[in-house]
Amino acid sequence: MTPTREEITTAYQSVLQSRAPAAAAPVAAVRVAAVPVVAPPVADPSARKLGADELATLFNRAKGLLAAGDIPSARLLLERAADAQEPSAALMLARTYDPEVLGTQDARNIIPDPAMARAWYQKAAQFGSADARRRLAQMQN
Repeated sequence: MTPTREEITTAYQSVLQSRAPAAAAPVAAVRVAAVPVVAPPVADPSARKLGADELATLFNRAKGLLAAGDIPSARLLLERAADAQEPSAALMLARTYDPEVLGTQDARNIIPDPAMARAWYQKAAQFGSADARRRLAQMQN
């Protein structure tokens, strides 16, 4: 018996959720005037190194997949780039889980996951993304 599209999507989502960046070190934050101040990015010696051309290719393909509504495939590409400590990739990946962002797209059976969004926003902030820090502050309110 061939699995249905919904069964494949559900299985895929389960795999993605089990690979969550939950084990990542928490971002050190100090509240000053209701805006968290995040510690500077810490270089991870085990971080994957990607060249500028490979990163550009991953971003372009991910953007095309997102535009086509293929969020699961885009997530795979963005995760690869985020593993190289690329703040823009981690930020874009967080947005694919963020209920505020998914609510504005054709998210073909994609269920928002605020915990995953927060975890990827934290990684992006840790890598130096000011946009991620702002979104984390908004999520706390």
